[in-house]
Amino acid sequence: MDGLLIDTEPVWRAAEASVFASLGIELSESDLLDSTGQTIAELVPIWRQRPAGPHEGRELSDDEIADRITDLVSEHVAAEGSPMPGVMEAIALFKKEGLRLAIASSSPRRLIDVVCRRLGLTEIEVRCSALDEVNGKPAPDVYLAAARELGVVPEMCLALEDSAHGVVAAKSAGMRCIAVPDPLLGADPGYRAADAVLPSLTALDETTLRGLGALPHPPAVQVAPPG
Repeated sequence: MDGLLIDTEPVWRAAEASVFASLGIELSESDLLDSTGQTIAELVPIWRQRPAGPHEGRELSDDEIADRITDLVSEHVAAEGSPMPGVMEAIALFKKEGLRLAIASSSPRRLIDVVCRRLGLTEIEVRCSALDEVNGKPAPDVYLAAARELGVVPEMCLALEDSAHGVVAAKSAGMRCIAVPDPLLGADPGYRAADAVLPSLTALDETTLRGLGALPHPPAVQVAPPG
């Protein structure tokens, strides 16, 4: 979802940096980029172990820190969120071809719901958060949960991912995967596991889907010989 349906990855990074700075912990750009696709619940306890400089305010729990960060992102989405290029056209293509849709995100369920409302994607009823699973991405748990809720085997699913952690998660689940890399992370070797790589969802078409087996190939046209 983040970075694929809506451009919230920069918002997450800014929110994480801001909240941790208020706790006296400075996060580098590399810290923030390398963690793309992981859950905030996994990152908070790791980052808060770092030595902290002077800061004001009471000690916060891991959950309170995660909630503060998520609140900042949710407020941005509700006020300014807009779909990434090609999102609406891709969803229209999926609908036309009769493909069922699910969201398998590292974000909390409440943020998934905010994004769906903001973008008008309320018809996507299967919404799975990695925070509800034992392991977040790059583990396959959230993708396996989405397949279960759809009632299909993972091998019949096609995942679309913007993060390398997500690509690894989808492939580990046994799914085919299209990567639409974050421009800041395009050199990450994790993207090599994807079955196809697109510069943007604007490049997604029926030919790509058929090539990955997500759509049946049209029947061959046989022309009878003259006479």
